[in-house]
Amino acid sequence: MNEKLRKLADHLSALDRQAGSSLSAESDMLSLIVSGTLNGENLAERYPAFHQTLLENPELRQAFLDALESVEAERAGEQIPMPGAKQTELSFLSAQSVTPVIDIFDKNKWRATWQRTLEQLQAIFSPPELAYRADPSLSEDPWFTLLREEMQVEGNTYDIILDCILSKDNQNSLSTFLNLAVTLGNAPETAGFPLRANLHWGEYEESILVAEEGRFKFPDIPITSVFDQAEIQLQAGFRLTLETES
Repeated sequence: MNEKLRKLADHLSALDRQAGSSLSAESDMLSLIVSGTLNGENLAERYPAFHQTLLENPELRQAFLDALESVEAERAGEQIPMPGAKQTELSFLSAQSVTPVIDIFDKNKWRATWQRTLEQLQAIFSPPELAYRADPSLSEDPWFTLLREEMQVEGNTYDIILDCILSKDNQNSLSTFLNLAVTLGNAPETAGFPLRANLHWGEYEESILVAEEGRFKFPDIPITSVFDQAEIQLQAGFRLTLETES
């Protein structure tokens, strides 16, 4: 266990003695938490007690961030930053969750929100495929699955896929589609249609009306809205909301 993980273990051990925390301070548990966070796990859901402690204890939070930065540097084959260097962002403690945040406002009135970070999207896209549109070795352009989720609201199950492809009609644009299937519960009238889907990605923000199950297309996204064309790199994560139409 490296020095920063050991420091984190000491903090957790102290919390165990002072507050009766159920979290283990063993090195394998700490490595699991840090590794899981770096691999995109939802810390709040997987380790709720630890997540709550992070929110309440600034010293422990700093030790955890130091441990994250240390492991990231080791994975990249880099040296551990010296004290005073820029610290890792706290975005993993925010609402940018892999699973949706569901807000229930009233009966048959709700909103579900998904967020994907820049790092999560960078693992999906292949810059050469966007830079070189007409590769004669490829019979068709690749599809990119941005989100594939299942959620339950008011007894119904909603299966959602958000994917995109380079636009065939508008050069240097992405065509993005929302696929929705609903498995009804005991009250079919609560399916919620029509629904409003809103996609906010970089400089792009558009909404579409979803009147029923099926496949729906958002207006094309200019690649410059979400990519740095000079370096063919993504510039931002996205937020997708699906809500009942008022």
